[in-house]
Amino acid sequence: MEVQFIPQDQRLRAFTAGMADNHLYLVDTQEGTAKAVFNFDAFDIPDVHAMPLSVVDLGPGSGPHFLRLTSDEKRLVVTDYFLVEDLASGGVVQSEGDHKVHVIDVHESDLELDPDFDLDFNRDIGTGPARPHGVVLLTARDD
Repeated sequence: MEVQFIPQDQRLRAFTAGMADNHLYLVDTQEGTAKAVFNFDAFDIPDVHAMPLSVVDLGPGSGPHFLRLTSDEKRLVVTDYFLVEDLASGGVVQSEGDHKVHVIDVHESDLELDPDFDLDFNRDIGTGPARPHGVVLLTARDD
């Protein structure tokens, strides 16, 4: 399975999913240990283990902050502003993100970034660079 390092984690930790035990593990590369931190059992259906889907690369400088799955569970909307403590002196968290909103198509066994969706809060907001946070998804009406 894939191992993903936690961006800018000073302890050089990573996450990986167990192949058949329905757990997400936090890997401590300094100590050489892995600890189960999430159990996917609640998402199991009879005779099928829940497995995390494929990984989507959001690009350089990304730092996902908020995720929202559409009601039909076919698309995942991700706001990409993680956290920067720049409003107070001495802020230690500097994981800015790219200030974009990404849309990911959810397929039966994988995820795919929608290349046609392009919303950049640095470019597309008239008042200047902004940091996207949560989102509300509205359903289009036919009338």
